[in-house]
Amino acid sequence: MFQNPDAKARCALLKSVRTIAVVGLSPNAVRPSYGVSKAMQDFGFRVIPVHPAASEILGEKVYPSLKDIPEKIDLVDVFRSAEL
Repeated sequence: MFQNPDAKARCALLKSVRTIAVVGLSPNAVRPSYGVSKAMQDFGFRVIPVHPAASEILGEKVYPSLKDIPEKIDLVDVFRSAEL
């Protein structure tokens, strides 16, 4: 049976994160997903945008879905509209 890792194990996992796929990353600079992703880039993380209708965001190639990303992803961050 699966058990969530304790706080120490979660911290260790997060310290190993380098590449983050951001599902719902908006090309609009006023959207929260853009600001958070830009901040993650500024902290040294590689951000890979996932958006079905964009080609480049924050200087990175955009992929239409997670399954289309050809490299290893350490963490997935999901943004969705608050209206949903």
